[in-house]
Amino acid sequence: MKLLWSLAIAAGLALSIAAPASAGKLDDIKAKGEIKYGLEAQYRPFEFRDENNNIVGYDIDLADAFAKSLGVKAVPVDTNWSTVIQSLYNGDFDMIQGGMTATQKRFEKVNFSVPYMDAASGLMMKKEGGPADFKGLDGKAVAAGTGTPQIKMLQDCAAAAGIAFDGEIQTFDNDALAYEAMKSGRIAGYASTIVSLLEGQKANPDLKAMSWNCDGKFGGEWTAAAFRKEDEDLRAAFDAFILESKKNGLLKDLQMKWFGQSFVEALPDKAPAW
Repeated sequence: MKLLWSLAIAAGLALSIAAPASAGKLDDIKAKGEIKYGLEAQYRPFEFRDENNNIVGYDIDLADAFAKSLGVKAVPVDTNWSTVIQSLYNGDFDMIQGGMTATQKRFEKVNFSVPYMDAASGLMMKKEGGPADFKGLDGKAVAAGTGTPQIKMLQDCAAAAGIAFDGEIQTFDNDALAYEAMKSGRIAGYASTIVSLLEGQKANPDLKAMSWNCDGKFGGEWTAAAFRKEDEDLRAAFDAFILESKKNGLLKDLQMKWFGQSFVEALPDKAPAW
């Protein structure tokens, strides 16, 4: 009986040695020849649709360069931003690269890459007749992007400043719709990242974008790619690519192309974590 038991153990050990280890996410991507990344194509200049309905922008160029470094093709997947993390875990794409701000709440579900863009918050208001500062939004309707950290920032900053908005904070999936709501007087302020608001200001000269960090309450915020907790091999490859792109000038070139200025020097070399 002991002999039979020993033989069974030996056979099991042999099978475990012979069985190939399951491939990691990076190996799977290389085998498929493509990497899919989730975004919502309504966030200029990170990603948006051009006159030919092609998705273009900063994230697109960066993802194409990353995919090239892996020897694969980059495939953007336009998705609903409010459910983007769930879609990642559903397997709809391999990573999220869509101008996402790294936050503690999101970190509970995903791991972030080394930052590849500044994500400091900003406010958009009317240039003429609009509030002069954040406290000027007291008693007025305000909005933020759907599923963005700026919603909570508006709430926290209002409490800190001792003001109250008119009704609940409204949300928009599309920045352009928020700008139209502001022009028509339905909202007095719209919160998003300062870089996206500066882009929106170009097409809306009657609006003004201003930096906003709740009187110093909030520190630096960063745009980073997001990965499933188990896909550390893919995250490590993206981190290495971003760090190299900072050294060889690619990141600076793409930022100059899409934002008109470089933020490379301000970006940390360590991934956000809590």
